[in-house]
Amino acid sequence: MERKQKIKDFRKQLDTTLLTSPGLANKDAIRKLVQSQLQSAPAEVQEKRVAQVSNMLDIQRSACGNDFKSSKHGAWKLKEDTEGYRVMYREGPEGSPFHTLLTEGYADGPVDVCLGAAWELSLYKNWWPQYNFPTFKVLTSCRLKKVRLDEQISLLRMKVPWPLSDREVVLDYFELECFEDDLVIVLLNSISDTDSINEHLRGLTGNEILEAKNTVRLNFSGGFALKKIDSNTTYFRTVGNLDLKLDFVPPSLINFISRQLLASACNLYRKVYIIDDLLTGSIPTFWFVNFPDMYHLFDLFR
Repeated sequence: MERKQKIKDFRKQLDTTLLTSPGLANKDAIRKLVQSQLQSAPAEVQEKRVAQVSNMLDIQRSACGNDFKSSKHGAWKLKEDTEGYRVMYREGPEGSPFHTLLTEGYADGPVDVCLGAAWELSLYKNWWPQYNFPTFKVLTSCRLKKVRLDEQISLLRMKVPWPLSDREVVLDYFELECFEDDLVIVLLNSISDTDSINEHLRGLTGNEILEAKNTVRLNFSGGFALKKIDSNTTYFRTVGNLDLKLDFVPPSLINFISRQLLASACNLYRKVYIIDDLLTGSIPTFWFVNFPDMYHLFDLFR
C-alpha cells in the first residue's frame, strides 16, 4: 500500500507541473519557451514546434489524476497498474487508423540518465524486451543524422509477430528543456514515405534512410516528459499516437502491445541506473564520453 502511494505522489508532482506551470499554461507561454531555445530557427519552424508541444501536452494532461472521464478523444482504459508504472490505451477518433498508448512510472535514476537511455538509440536493445514467442525483437536502432544539439533523426526497425511484416519508424527527436519546472520534454514524430522532406527543416534527404525489404513504415506522433523528483528519481510519461498500418487491429494485438511489450519495456526502463554501473564507475566521465549531446544537462539536473 505504501509503495502504491509512492507512485501516486510522484505522479501528482508531474500532474501539478503540467496543469499549473506558467511556462506551459498556453500557446503564448510555450512559444516563449520554444523561441528561447530556437532563436536562430525560422519562424515557421518555431511555430511548428509550438503546435507539436501544445498537442503533446494536451494528451499528457488528459492522463492526469486517477479518474478518467470520456472526452472528445475518448476515455483511457487502464491496461496495467503496478507499484512502479502503469500502461493505458485509448481508441483514436472514429475512422482514424491511429491508436493512442500511454506509459508512465518512476525510474531509479536522475533525469540525465533517463533522457540518455531514451535519446540514445544504441541503448534500446538494453531496455526493450526481446521475445521469441510472440515474436518481438529490435533489429536496428540507430541515429541517422544529428540535426542540432537538441534534434536528431533516428531509425527503429522491429521484428513483430507472424504473419505481420517487419515494422520500422523513422523518428524526428526534438528535446525542449524546462529547467524552471525541473522538466524535460521530448517530441517524437515520424517521417513517412509520403513526406516531402525539406532539407532546411530536417537536415535529411530521403536517400539517407536505409531501405529494407518486406518492411512496413509506421506513422507515429507523440513524445515523453521527464520530471525530476529528486537527484536519483525521475517520473516519466510517454504518449504516442500509432498507426500500425493494418486494415483491422484485433484487441489481442493491442493487449500484447500494452500488457506485454510496453509493460516489460517500462519495467526495464525503470532500472536504467544499471547502465551507469555497467559502463563506468564515474557518471560524469561516462556521459561526457558516450553522450556528449546530453552532457550539458548533467550539472543542471544534479
